[in-house]
Amino acid sequence: MRRIHKLTPLPHFNGDNYNRDCFLWNEKSGYISFHGKYKDIFEQTRLQILIDEQHQQCGYTEIYINNEKECHIDHYIKQEYNQNLRFNWNNYIVATKDNNFGANYKDNTYKITEDEYDLIFNPIIDNIENHFYYNEFGMIREDSGKVEKTITVFNLNNKYLKERRTKIINLIEIYKNGGLSSNDIQDTLEEYGFKSVVEQYCNEEE
Repeated sequence: MRRIHKLTPLPHFNGDNYNRDCFLWNEKSGYISFHGKYKDIFEQTRLQILIDEQHQQCGYTEIYINNEKECHIDHYIKQEYNQNLRFNWNNYIVATKDNNFGANYKDNTYKITEDEYDLIFNPIIDNIENHFYYNEFGMIREDSGKVEKTITVFNLNNKYLKERRTKIINLIEIYKNGGLSSNDIQDTLEEYGFKSVVEQYCNEEE
């Protein structure tokens, strides 16, 4: 997980009319759905956040997303806890649709409570990459209470995520031994996701 720098919302994302008409919130599925003339606006919203703000990475797991059908807009703070944030651009994070980690895990498996948000990192506010360190096994080191709680809430040390991170670490080692520069390695691995892992291992001193 890393800091998401939120940008200016879409021009059509303009308050009450959009808020009232654009989305139907389905509590059962946990997803935003859309209808009528606002369908394009919804898709543009998701795309802008994913591409321009998150660089095609899941906002929680850093999995690279190249298919919009594999992701959804998540309310970082669930709307049931704060209705005022229901249509707040700065509460929107695009996330993968996987029940084993990330947004779905936070809401449906872990079932975060309202008071627990103060105990975890918020990727829209916090410079999380300054607190997470990935070891050679792809595991996030738990070096503080807030780090550990964030890992738990989003299940960030899930086996699949650790394996993906380990593969990237091994590739970086191979590329370094082959003489590739740090910048070249980062360019080569751009579509592998997990930017925090790539940056850490590319920038480590030999």
